[in-house]
Amino acid sequence: MPSVHIVGGGVAGFTLARELVSKGYAGNIKISDPEGLPYDRPPLSKSLQREYFVPPAWFEQHGVSLIQEQVTELIAPTAEDEWVVLATGTTPKKLQVPGTEHIRSLHTATDAADLSAALEDGMFGQRVLVIGAGLVGAEFAATAKMLGAQVTLVSNSEAPLSNVLGVEMAAVLHAEHSRHGITVLSGELAEAGAGYAVVGGQRIEAEILVAAIGVEPETTLAQAMGLEINDGILVDDQQRTTTYRQVLAIGDGARMTQRSRAVHWEAAMEDAAIAAATIMGGDARPHSVPWFWSDRHDSHIEAVGDFTRATQHVSRLNRRGQLQVLFGLNEAGNLVAASMIDGGQMSKAVKRLIARGYTPSIEELQDSSVGPRDLGRQEKA
Repeated sequence: MPSVHIVGGGVAGFTLARELVSKGYAGNIKISDPEGLPYDRPPLSKSLQREYFVPPAWFEQHGVSLIQEQVTELIAPTAEDEWVVLATGTTPKKLQVPGTEHIRSLHTATDAADLSAALEDGMFGQRVLVIGAGLVGAEFAATAKMLGAQVTLVSNSEAPLSNVLGVEMAAVLHAEHSRHGITVLSGELAEAGAGYAVVGGQRIEAEILVAAIGVEPETTLAQAMGLEINDGILVDDQQRTTTYRQVLAIGDGARMTQRSRAVHWEAAMEDAAIAAATIMGGDARPHSVPWFWSDRHDSHIEAVGDFTRATQHVSRLNRRGQLQVLFGLNEAGNLVAASMIDGGQMSKAVKRLIARGYTPSIEELQDSSVGPRDLGRQEKA
């Protein structure tokens, strides 16, 4: 009987199962995941909460087998109606300093629950040291501050996430931590111990130490299967691995050849849609313009496109003279990226313009009176 074995129950793995169910797949669908019931990852750093995609009854109702297990080896199927899909995601990067056993991570629901309990059980105003000011580090620092902790945030950059947000926007957002009462330090972690860390020669006391220095593809199973790996499990435009046609890879742990690896929620869902089309023999939409979001303090942040392709940045200020939108143009002057704070519908407007290959004038990009609906209106004229 036809079958699909999905290894990993994150957004990519669960979305694939849901896509197959919605399209009437007639075979067996199985999800293997060591954490059991699939849940969404973004709320972990934003609120320290586990939010399930669907209740357990959904799997029984739709005939999807959910097995709580750690898969360490698999044989690649050879039958054309049998599929293995690796949706193994990422694993946290490890600090290479003495005393890492005293430092927590924030990557799984268990990590989030442990941190939530530590913050709740500790005294109001307990000290928290966060190492790394990227997406997870910045969001957790904001959450811990909101919960009453005294937070110190350590970064080796004055503009973390500049490759995603653009350097000017990244610097503005990093500076916002200080305005919300977080102590921001620059420097390298030298060592850690019970209740302290040494950063740039300075000893910092803290009851809770958390590392958030980024992630890397989880490829342990892929390596055991002999799959080709290069900053992720290599796949083609149908999400087929380059080694076995009946083995697919999707989500943050996969990378299409000739493209950079995407590590964000929407891209994982699009991978799943493509994989479903491959399995069922249909057509799928190609990946859309990348989109990323984050919530920290009292701001909603979005970015679209690819700032690594931008050679020129155009700023749009709000009525208070503060940076609200940063546009990125490439060498040819084409719009390739944008980031924004509380931008409303601006991200959708820019995403549409990038997809269509249309670039508004510099004056139009800078003019705060030109709203999302009017941006690029000349294209329609």
